[in-house]
Amino acid sequence: MFGSLKQLWGILTPLDKRKIIYVLILVIGMALIESAGVISIMPFLAVLSNPPVIETTPILKKIYEVLGADNTKQMIVYLGIISFAVVIFSTIFKIITQYAVNRFSNLQRHYFSSRLLKIYLNQKYEFYIQNNSSLLIKNVLSEVDQLIGTMILPTLTMMSYGVVLFAMTGILLIYDPVIAIGTAGILGFFYISIFMLVKRKLSRIGAEFTQANKERYQSCQEALGGIKDVIINNAKQGYIDQFEKSSRVFARHIATRETLGQIPLNIIETIGYGSIIGLAILLVISGKDVSHILPVLGLYGFAAYRMLPAAQNIYRSISQLKFSEQVLKILIPEFHLEKVSIASEAITKNAELKFEKAIRLENVSFAYPNRLDKPVLTNFSLEIKKNTSLGIMGKSGSGKSTLMDLMLGLLAPQSGKIYIDDVELTEKNVEAWCDFVGYVPQFIYLADKSVAENIAFGIPKDQIDLEQVKKVAKLAQIDSFIAQNLKNGYAEIVGERGVMLSGGQRQRIGIARALYKNPQILFMDEATSALDIETEQSVNEAIQVLNGKITMVIIAHRSSSIETCNRIINL
Repeated sequence: MFGSLKQLWGILTPLDKRKIIYVLILVIGMALIESAGVISIMPFLAVLSNPPVIETTPILKKIYEVLGADNTKQMIVYLGIISFAVVIFSTIFKIITQYAVNRFSNLQRHYFSSRLLKIYLNQKYEFYIQNNSSLLIKNVLSEVDQLIGTMILPTLTMMSYGVVLFAMTGILLIYDPVIAIGTAGILGFFYISIFMLVKRKLSRIGAEFTQANKERYQSCQEALGGIKDVIINNAKQGYIDQFEKSSRVFARHIATRETLGQIPLNIIETIGYGSIIGLAILLVISGKDVSHILPVLGLYGFAAYRMLPAAQNIYRSISQLKFSEQVLKILIPEFHLEKVSIASEAITKNAELKFEKAIRLENVSFAYPNRLDKPVLTNFSLEIKKNTSLGIMGKSGSGKSTLMDLMLGLLAPQSGKIYIDDVELTEKNVEAWCDFVGYVPQFIYLADKSVAENIAFGIPKDQIDLEQVKKVAKLAQIDSFIAQNLKNGYAEIVGERGVMLSGGQRQRIGIARALYKNPQILFMDEATSALDIETEQSVNEAIQVLNGKITMVIIAHRSSSIETCNRIINL
C-alpha cells in the first residue's frame, strides 16, 4: 500500500502536492476540533452528575472562576453552552473542510484528465498506430475517475480519520491508560485480521475489475463506431453479449468491494455497544457511584461515536487502495510519457522552417514496428521541387500512403533522411512543417459540428474566416451544394463522422479544409476516390488551377487524376 502511495505522489505536480498539503492541514484541523468537541462534554457531564466535584477538581475550579459563575447551576449552563458551541463550530468547520476536499478532488479529476489528454496528443503518430483509441479514452475518463475516487480521496480520508482516531485514543489514555490501550487493541486486532483475510481477494477482483472496464469500453466503441457494419453483418447481439459479460463482472466486483468494506462495521458496532455495557457493569461492580459512572460512560460513548466511524473509514480507505492498485499500474506509465512530450513540445515551439526550394528524400527506408522484417520502403530517394506536382501510382501495399506519411512528418524513417530545402525534417521541426502543409486523406474525418467548423478545422468558432471558408468551398466544388441543399448553409451540423453527407460531399469538404490555411504544399491521398467521374473531373479541374502556384503530391487510383502532374512515379 505504501508503495502505491509513493507512486501516486510521484505523478503529482509540485502544485498538486501543495494543494494536497493545504487540504491535509484542513482535515487535520477538522479532526482536532472534533476531538475538542468530545473533550468539552466531559466537564459538563461531570458537574451535571456531581456538582460538588467543582471544589475537588482544580481544573473545574479554575474554569468556574474564569467563567465567573455565581453558582453550580450557572456553571452547568455555561459548560453546556460552551460544549454545544464547540460542536456547532466543529460542524461548520467540517462542512467547510468537506467542501474543500470535494472541490480539490473534482478539480484534480479535471486536471488529471486534461493533463493525460495533452500527453496523448503530444505523442508521435507511431504511438497511435500501436495503441487502441478506446483504451486511451478509457484512461482519460474512467481510469482517472478511479484514481481520484479510489486512491486520492481514500488517502485523504485515511489521514483525516487517522488524526481523529489518534486524538480520541490520546484522550482515553489521559483518562485511563489501561482501558484506552485495551480499546485501541481490540479495534486494531479486528480490523487488521479482517484486512489480512480479504486483501488477496481485493487485489484479484481489482485486477478483474480493471480488465472488465477495459472490455466494456472497447466493445462499446467498436459497436457504435462501426454501427453500419454491425447492422449489415447482424453483429448487434454479439456486441451486446460482449458488453453485458464485461459489464456484469464490473458491477459484481463493485458490489463485492463495497461489501468487503462494510463487513467490519457491523462486527465492531456490536462489540462497541457490548463494551459500553460491560464498562458500566464493571464500574458498578467496582463500587463506583452514579456520579462517577455517568461522565465515564459519556466520555467513552462520545469517543466511540467518533472512533468507530474513524476506524471504519480508515479500513474502507485501505481496502479501496488495495482494490485499485491496478489503476496505478495503468496510469503511471502513461504519465511518464509526459517528460517526452514536454521536451518535444518545447523543441517544436522554437523550431523555424522555410520551404523555398524542394523536398528531398535520400535513401529512405521504413518498416512498421510490428513488421520490421518486412520494410515498406528501402533506400528510396526522391526530389520534389517547389511549385511542381508529383503523381504517385502503384498497387495496394506498395507503400504509397506510407511514403506520404513520411513526407508529412507523421512517420520517421529507420534510415535515410528527408530534407525541406536543406534542413532535415525531424521531430524538432515537424510541427512547423505542418503549417506549410494541406492534407486530404482517402477517408475524411468530420466532427459533429457545422460545415464551416469542419472546413476551418481546429479554429475556434468565433475566429473562423467565413469568406475564406466560402472561397475554398468553391475551389472544392462544394459551395453550390451547401447553398442550395443545406437549410442552414455553412452553419448546418453534419452529424457524427459526417453521416448527413455522402462520401463525395465529405471528400470535397476535406479538400476545402486542406486549402483553408493556404498551404504551400498539398498532399492528396486518393482524395477523389469516393467521387463519381463527373465530380472528380470538376474537382481535378479546380485543383489544376493551383498547378504551378503550390506544390502538389497526389496519390491516385486513376491515371486521369494525375495526368496533368509534372512528374508521375509508379511504386
